[in-house]
Amino acid sequence: MASKLDHILCPLICTLLFPLSNAFAGTNLAPPSVGDSIAVLGGHDCADGVVKDDGTLETGYGWVPSVVDGRYVQRFEAAEFRSRKMEEICICWTRTRMDDELRFQVQLYRDRGGRPALFPEESVDAVATLVPSYPDGAFYSFDVSGADMHAPTEVFYLGVQWDPSQEDYFFVCVDKTADSPVVDGWFIDDRADEWTSVLDTFDPTFNDHRAMMIRARALEGFFPLVPTVGPKGVAFFVVMIACLGAALLARRKS
Repeated sequence: MASKLDHILCPLICTLLFPLSNAFAGTNLAPPSVGDSIAVLGGHDCADGVVKDDGTLETGYGWVPSVVDGRYVQRFEAAEFRSRKMEEICICWTRTRMDDELRFQVQLYRDRGGRPALFPEESVDAVATLVPSYPDGAFYSFDVSGADMHAPTEVFYLGVQWDPSQEDYFFVCVDKTADSPVVDGWFIDDRADEWTSVLDTFDPTFNDHRAMMIRARALEGFFPLVPTVGPKGVAFFVVMIACLGAALLARRKS
């Protein structure tokens, strides 16, 4: 687990991997330079859903290959969607090395005190093939209507998780156009014990952040939340059932 000091000073761009970058070592990565605005390539892009970016990418967010569990998510609000049940999630990807196929997970997190929960509410396996080389990028669409991807809280988070030690030098596309609205995003890796906001870090990777190119579309209709209980609630119900069983058994014996 990294110390708090590590996460104040890191993650920073890794100069050993990108010699043109600043001389800092860390866990987050961006392509070697911020490019001009590039329109992403074809494919379904959830343009009829909730869109936070302007449709052009200037950079991307990734991880150094020593990370084995890297995650990026973006903030959404349930009120932005036509229902709470997600139907489709679209992610824009780019890369800087030869491998052009990425296996990852699309994830949904509830809000816990203004930040993502540590564990996802739902996670769906996904594959992106023929990922373009930076500065190009492409959207990949994933049907999640069969998964339990309900917005569990008014604020919630959608994003991706992958293993950069196996799937290295892939990047979530990022909008840094100056006049785009600023949207909060969060990151965490296997060395951290809590999420960090891209708006609350000294890492220059996230300078001028506007939005990650993560989009979503919800199903039409009404999909009420199904109440869930945490570990304490489960333990309470187990104790209650045991007590009721003991009471019934005692009654039969008397």
